[in-house]
Amino acid sequence: MSPSRYHPSLRVLHWLIAALIIAALFMGTFVMARIQNSDPSKLFALLKHMTVGMLVLALTLMRLFIRPKTRRPTPMFSGITLADRLVPYVHRIFDVLVLVMIGSGIGIAVLSGLPGAILDGNVSQLPASFSNLPLHTLHVFAARVLAGIVALHVCGAFYHHFFLKDGLLSRMSLVARQ
Repeated sequence: MSPSRYHPSLRVLHWLIAALIIAALFMGTFVMARIQNSDPSKLFALLKHMTVGMLVLALTLMRLFIRPKTRRPTPMFSGITLADRLVPYVHRIFDVLVLVMIGSGIGIAVLSGLPGAILDGNVSQLPASFSNLPLHTLHVFAARVLAGIVALHVCGAFYHHFFLKDGLLSRMSLVARQ
């Protein structure tokens, strides 16, 4: 018989990764994009963004390692044919996008000399703009797709919770059931 909830480690990892991804997307879009590369505060913002990215990578790799070793609840369906067909691929799409984001972020850092600039604390070592790097275009595009898919994922969860009232959210809840 399938369990009614996901394994506790998967639930914790899900919410940690979700919070960190949202933080990284927010930081990249609303904080770092508004700071000029010549501004000394850019180094600290980049360091925070990269730290969050590395945490997402570590936690995602943990989840990818743990997930196949745990039993999962049976799939729940929404009655929306296209959405129900996509469900098995949602986490794989998330995984690919997260790995593309992190890989392109590491590439941007290496190609721009960012580790040296951070270690030296010298903002003048940064390029005038990261947008000149092709990997930056990939990073931004993947971020936008990831943000859109996160929004659809949240909408789907709320659809199950508020319209179908099928208990889907309780399967991933951190709170013990009564």
